[in-house]
Formats: sequence, C-alpha cells, structure tokens
Amino acid sequence: MNHCYLFIGPSGSGKTTLAEKAFNPEQKIISYTTRAPRENEEHGRDYYFVSKKEFKQMVNHDQFAEYDVYDDHFYGIAKSTLSEALAIGDCYDPITTTGFINLYRVFGEQMVPIWINISRETMITRLEKRASAGDLERRLAIFQEDQESLERLKKFPNLIEIDGETSLDSMLSQLRQALK
Repeated sequence: MNHCYLFIGPSGSGKTTLAEKAFNPEQKIISYTTRAPRENEEHGRDYYFVSKKEFKQMVNHDQFAEYDVYDDHFYGIAKSTLSEALAIGDCYDPITTTGFINLYRVFGEQMVPIWINISRETMITRLEKRASAGDLERRLAIFQEDQESLERLKKFPNLIEIDGETSLDSMLSQLRQALK
C-alpha cells in the first residue's frame, strides 16, 4: 500500500524543508493556495497559486480531497492529484491538522501524519529571518492553535513525531528511523 506523508507543524518548524530533503521532488503533492508566492516559490512546483474566486469555484465543483483555511488563506489538495500520486507510489505534502484529518477520513492509514515540534522561541528565531513584523505577530497568534493540534493528532496510531529543535540532519534521521 502506498502512503502519503503529511508534514504538520507550526510556521518555521521546518516541515517543508524536511519533506523536501526526505523525498524526491516528483513525490510532492502540489496543493492549491490563495496566498501569494514567497520568494523563490514557483507556480506548479511549490503550489498552484490561485485567486479566492478560483479556489471557491473548485470547492463548488467538489474538486478537493481536502481544503482548509490557515492564516487567512485557503489551501487544498485536489482529488485527482492525490489519487494519481498514490497510484504511482508514496507521496508527501505539508498540510494543516484539519487537512490531514479530512484526508484520513477518506483514505485511512494511507495518510501518515508527521508532526514537527518546535518551541515558541525557535519559531520566532526562524521566522524573523523570513517574515515581516506583522506576519510574525500573526503567526505567533496561530502558534497556540498549532500546539493544540498536536493533541488532536495523538489520537492517530500512525503519528510520527519529530523533534524540530534539532538539526535538519537529525530530523531526517528521526524520520528515517520512524519509517523503518
């Protein structure tokens, strides 16, 4: 059975970096989002960047396997994208807890949650390098919600927890050990 590894954690936890290090680029599920691209992000490689109107049309046409709102932006995985990826092999994507739970309801244990845990202080340090002051404040407000998400995820027997306070190599080692 092929699996989709879903990386979850607070902003700045390293979920995207770890996922990209652990898997091949062609294994990434390309999600849809209504947020603007960050520096070095590319449409069709990192996300499909769409307007809120386009996103809502896709929702109305039942095109998403899951979708959620995070930090006032919509994110979603198209049904066709996920089905095609799972038919080929294992896949991955950074996602929200709600997104994971919605996918788990449909696909069961094919969906594997990977939680990356970091402290509030570590999040601040990492986000100061990439976020504006207003952006940082918004993400700090979301941090507590993210921590509460972990409690929801602990109900799933296939949850993998990663210590995000360590180096990327250590995080990768933790993940590889858990996948054995």
